[in-house]
Amino acid sequence: MDEIEDTQQQEAYALLDRLTADYEAAERQLEAAREALNKGIVAVLKARTLGPSEVTRHVPYERQHVGRIAKAGGVKPLREPTVVARNSATGGKSSG
Repeated sequence: MDEIEDTQQQEAYALLDRLTADYEAAERQLEAAREALNKGIVAVLKARTLGPSEVTRHVPYERQHVGRIAKAGGVKPLREPTVVARNSATGGKSSG
């Protein structure tokens, strides 16, 4: 019986090892696809081919996440922040 149990255990280990390897390979593929998509988003936004809202309609991310990707990729804002926006970002008060 010990031999049968050992064989079953070895088969179980082999199964789990194979499934873990498959899972890790899928994670690597997903990460590579995510990085490629993020680079594509940055390239499109830097070229000003599409705006952030249009990009959002064609990618699996929400508008705020597209903005974070753009900011991290060095995409400059379409317009400079207003005085009110600057004050609220720094915690100051607007003069209005």
